[in-house]
Amino acid sequence: MPESTLAALETTFSAADERARQLARAGHERLKAEQPALAEYLAQNWSPSLDATALALGQMLAVAVFLAFEAFSPSPLERLTAETLGAACLGLDADEELRRSDPTDPLDSEDIVAIEQPALVAFINDHLGRTLERHADSVDVDDVALVFRTLLVEIIALSHVVARPPGHPVALDEPLT
Repeated sequence: MPESTLAALETTFSAADERARQLARAGHERLKAEQPALAEYLAQNWSPSLDATALALGQMLAVAVFLAFEAFSPSPLERLTAETLGAACLGLDADEELRRSDPTDPLDSEDIVAIEQPALVAFINDHLGRTLERHADSVDVDDVALVFRTLLVEIIALSHVVARPPGHPVALDEPLT
């Protein structure tokens, strides 16, 4: 994901005006319509009992991640399935477990996701950091951690449904058609 895509999103949503709110609502509606399994996954992970600040941040960032992938993809994103999201979640679970069992491993699972999507993970970390700074006395840090983990799953899953650009080489393990 190029930084320019994220910078454009940042500019679009940073204005605290009605147009920015309309664009955010439209992005959220598009996410629900085009990626219903993702919308369901987010709803299951972010219950209404989640800290209000963490929930608002998560919803905004989930839409931003979706819109970034949508803007970057050369053709419409393939539709995620519950199985794809489950596989992304299980993959992250397995990676986290492996890293917990090796205290000498200097990398976190977040670092592994950032290898493939450095600008996107930096974008999310920036917003999380600013929110934690601004609301240090009132935000539930565990809820922010849950939001972050859910966003990592979203990134992993959406990374698998971006259409390959024309001319992209076929992987060796894929059947030739």
